[in-house]
Amino acid sequence: MTTRHVFVIWVNSLFHESARLLLRHPDIIWVGDAKDFTTAHEAIMKFQPDTILFEKTKGGIPNGMLEILESENWDVRIIGLSLDNNEMCLYHREHQTIVKAGDLLQYVLG
Repeated sequence: MTTRHVFVIWVNSLFHESARLLLRHPDIIWVGDAKDFTTAHEAIMKFQPDTILFEKTKGGIPNGMLEILESENWDVRIIGLSLDNNEMCLYHREHQTIVKAGDLLQYVLG
């Protein structure tokens, strides 16, 4: 199996800790995380992770997130998760609803 490098953008500390627990997997490397998009953007450009996981809030997608996807020069998957309604949006033009915690691993590992 291919190792995936993941970067997490979070607002709620519960989201951060939950993501850390769910992504404990031998084929996942947590390359970093940030609470604000400005800091995250710099780290994302530096580490060029395979997957960017962000906490989807009522404000929607953080400004600049889709620009990363559109201007990518590496293979990146962007996943937005909502604590409000268990919704997961995979930005490869897919929309999924999380049924169980293991679903996140399935989408991160591809």
